Amino acid sequence: MSFVGIICAPKQEGYIKQVLNSNLCAENVIILKEDNIDNFKNITFETIAIFSNHADTFQKKEILPQMMEKTKYFVINADEDISQECMRSLKGNVITYGFNSKSTVTASSVNEESILICLQRTITNRMGKQMEPQEICIPYIEHKVNTLTIMGVVSVLFIYGKEQICWK
Repeated sequence: MSFVGIICAPKQEGYIKQVLNSNLCAENVIILKEDNIDNFKNITFETIAIFSNHADTFQKKEILPQMMEKTKYFVINADEDISQECMRSLKGNVITYGFNSKSTVTASSVNEESILICLQRTITNRMGKQMEPQEICIPYIEHKVNTLTIMGVVSVLFIYGKEQICWK
């Protein structure tokens, strides 16, 4: 069992946690917030996903880089402005997502019926298996989050070897 830390805006929390929990049954998904970050400073997270630059507003900025030094996988939005201090502390595998053409995970098609998420290059998942470039079609459902959040969630799921995703 490993720990997956999520930093996101409050309105994204429920959706992200619901999808990750339904797909990563054996993992502990933890939403990291300003008021609870102290409780998790001694936990080693296998993955930390940053869905917004909300981390830059943390008053306890020294805790987050300490946590990130021990983290194996990072998922970050390449379209967001992430602080240089935060980027320097990334020593693990970095998976980027966004509409930026250099992102590891992008959306190749977004329409009213579906979103086509594209893994741009081969990545090694946590089981050591190579995940080849591929596309995953996500049918339109009542999303309460934007396409960037969906790309970030899919990026986390790729790390855990998920190619078939449950969108409950």
